[in-house]
Amino acid sequence: MSAKMPPARLDALWNIDVGDYPTALVWLPDGAQLAVGAASGEVSLLAATDGARRVIGGHENGVLALACRSDGARIATGGQDCGIAEWQMPQGELLHRTTPGKAWVEHLAYQPGGKLLASAAAKRVDLWSETGELQHSFGEHGGVVAGLAWSGGKRLGAAAFGGLWLHAIGDGTYSTEALPWKGAPLTLAWSPNGKVIACGMQDASVHFWRRPGGHHSQMAGYATKVRETSWSANSRWLATGGGQSVILWDFGGKGPEGTRPVQLDGHTDRITALAFQREGGHLVSGGRDWRLSLWRPGSTTQALDAHLLGAPVSALAWSPDSRRVAVASENGEIALYALAV
Repeated sequence: MSAKMPPARLDALWNIDVGDYPTALVWLPDGAQLAVGAASGEVSLLAATDGARRVIGGHENGVLALACRSDGARIATGGQDCGIAEWQMPQGELLHRTTPGKAWVEHLAYQPGGKLLASAAAKRVDLWSETGELQHSFGEHGGVVAGLAWSGGKRLGAAAFGGLWLHAIGDGTYSTEALPWKGAPLTLAWSPNGKVIACGMQDASVHFWRRPGGHHSQMAGYATKVRETSWSANSRWLATGGGQSVILWDFGGKGPEGTRPVQLDGHTDRITALAFQREGGHLVSGGRDWRLSLWRPGSTTQALDAHLLGAPVSALAWSPDSRRVAVASENGEIALYALAV
């Protein structure tokens, strides 16, 4: 009889202090560096090997948005100074700055496989060329844009009060499809296969729209506003926060309508961050209880591993190879863990 394999775990690699609340965290595609934005406005690069930190510049006020282009050639940051900056990688030289208007730049997203940068500031969504020139403006949405995400290189979704706006980008052509709803989305997450758009809502519910067709459903009963949504790599599971339990909706087969969700208990305070592996089925969660937990949805409802950090979790990010996870805490600490299976 073969010995039973031990459960997966997270092994601590290093921990550093970036000096202020980390507001955004993203890996570069080669997995050699992480970019971090802070409430102080500083933008840093961290070496994945040992956490060695290099401040490359920043914004006059806090960093609110951070994105990395798919080819790893540059990152973009947006902040409370109403500006967007782009930085050349891997060294971090400043390429250019622009100020779209008088509103905070709260969301940035690079076109997958392309060079366009999408930004959201207040109700407005814009597209920028790699030289920092305005390529196209989609104008104002129903309210302040709370979620911005691409599905492939031709579809850009924006969530704001009143529903969703799906923007199609062609060769010099642009069009918009509106999916109205009387509510306030807080997140926007496309399933990896592009068939479902999920939104966490201010009214303590989760809504999703199927593509094509736009069929709409909702799941209610959460304890608080749902600010956390993450899809599994195979598009089967949607993980959501909205309380101190991780709630999982199964989109396998006919989908989650009429079924009970899977509930993962282990946190003792509100969930603040969720992230599925880019490849594989592991999920990490962080909360206001200072806890980082590792899960395997579909296999067990028990946490495989858990670590107590130095403060509530503000951000989580898996490495491109899905073998490491970076976690940011509100006290300014960034920690790196390796997945051992």
